[in-house]
Amino acid sequence: MKIGILTYTREYANLGTVMQCYSTFKAVQRAYPDAIVELIDYSAAAPALRPYLSNASLRSVKNDCIRIINYRRFFREELTFSKDTLTSTSVDRAFDFIRRQRYDAIYVGSDTVLELKDAKPDSLTPYWLDGTIPSTKFLAAASSHNVTVEGLSAQQKHLIERSVDTFTLLGVRDDATFRLLSAFGRIADNRLQIIPDPTFTYDIDYAYIEEYLDKRKLRVTAPLVCLHLLRDSTWAQALADAFRKAGYLVASLRPAYYADILFTDLAPFEQMGLYKYFSLVITHRFHDTIFCLKNLTPVIAFPEHPSDVTSEGESKIATLLKAFDIGDTNYIQNRAILRAEELFERHPAAIANFIAKGDKIKSVLVENKDKYTAFIERSKLLV
Repeated sequence: MKIGILTYTREYANLGTVMQCYSTFKAVQRAYPDAIVELIDYSAAAPALRPYLSNASLRSVKNDCIRIINYRRFFREELTFSKDTLTSTSVDRAFDFIRRQRYDAIYVGSDTVLELKDAKPDSLTPYWLDGTIPSTKFLAAASSHNVTVEGLSAQQKHLIERSVDTFTLLGVRDDATFRLLSAFGRIADNRLQIIPDPTFTYDIDYAYIEEYLDKRKLRVTAPLVCLHLLRDSTWAQALADAFRKAGYLVASLRPAYYADILFTDLAPFEQMGLYKYFSLVITHRFHDTIFCLKNLTPVIAFPEHPSDVTSEGESKIATLLKAFDIGDTNYIQNRAILRAEELFERHPAAIANFIAKGDKIKSVLVENKDKYTAFIERSKLLV
């Protein structure tokens, strides 16, 4: 058999995208040991090969070059892509390209592949496969991000209904996507279920980060807080100063003038283990939050954009932290209220709650790994 995976990939500054792609690939490959399993080398736009532009310096540009080289090696050595490639926003061209690959089954996801921010009016994106693709099709932890039924045009509703009807299983990653697809599925649709992100199936090998730290001769002698903030976080310096005054060292995963240590040159497997060395991470990234959970590292998360939260109050991070029962103390839904003082005052309770829920977190980590694996095994029986 020939199995294709349609998802986001080849990101050079987003570990989450890369690791969800890798984890999906490995999970499907394990399920089909005798099949050809490959990533469908399709994207709407060419990957951005550029350094971080905000707070750039000679040091940060050098680190960016190292990271890009590391990621290119990762794509070459750890992933298998289709022989043919296509970069296009045209749904018709993409569908024709995918049909020519002649896959027996296609897994769509994970990540926010069902989002419509780049779709043309009254149309969808190529990730919404339809009946013209003859393969058996599965959604695998796919997310529609912030799409709601109320925000769709009549034509988009029609196209989504056509697409959803052709999928054998509908595995979605969050409450918002579950609610969206519930409006288009069959009554009592047992195809539709929420399944965890595939990165929960990745077992961290700490040898990579230990070797990295040894090469840099980096010894952390004080508690380390990671501030993965946005460019418009005007209060970042004040927050970093508050943590330094409390005895912390400040780290960042992007160039940041307020940080004591920058980790912008890491390879994917190195960064996966780095989170273990943080006493706390404050981030807007969904996968940062997962990687903290996997490393049992306390985290405070907030949405990157106000639009990341739907009119129903749903978001991918909210769904994630609710499952671990730490949403009340470790998630801030309204990013507009974020201030250095509030975050700093909140952090002791967030850390304490995270530690107190340690057994629950460990249990859900195992459940999520098993649930995703079970979904892939179930799908295999339907090909």
